[in-house]
Amino acid sequence: MSKKDEILKASLVLFTEQGARATSTKSIAKQAGVSEALIFKYFGTKDNLLEELIKKDYFDAIDFTRVYLSSKSGKDFLIKFIELPIDLVDNQFDFWRMIYKIFPLNPIAQQYHNNFMKPSLKKLEKSFEALNYENPALEAEILLLFVDSIWKSYVSDKITKEKYQEISYVLKKRYNLI
Repeated sequence: MSKKDEILKASLVLFTEQGARATSTKSIAKQAGVSEALIFKYFGTKDNLLEELIKKDYFDAIDFTRVYLSSKSGKDFLIKFIELPIDLVDNQFDFWRMIYKIFPLNPIAQQYHNNFMKPSLKKLEKSFEALNYENPALEAEILLLFVDSIWKSYVSDKITKEKYQEISYVLKKRYNLI
């Protein structure tokens, strides 16, 4: 692992534990086993480091979801989309926990998250259209809001994986997917 990757890994741990504002570059350097000067060499500022971390991990999330949601049929897409939040979070748990913690006060995290979620709305709408729902746009928004709240509940320990599996089953039945 490169020094830059070590810094990103250390910053993810500390930003998740302490929050981005409370984490100093000195503590990141110590956690990564590098000098603080190296952090500034690679990233310039702590804000740039945070943005690089967010950008990198959202691109990883995009790659994960691209493969995961490659279904062509509306029904298959909806099934996978309903299953996605827990699997996605499990794939990058520390990242999603960090995003959950910093999201309300961090416009960069908000921008990346909104860009990440945007393509899903159109694909959901098309899936509901293909299944002849009366109001596909509204159904898409409801499901997107639901999925967005699920990952937040999961990373904040308000819902377990087992409970979500039960909810997922009920949701799939509601949409006549099983």
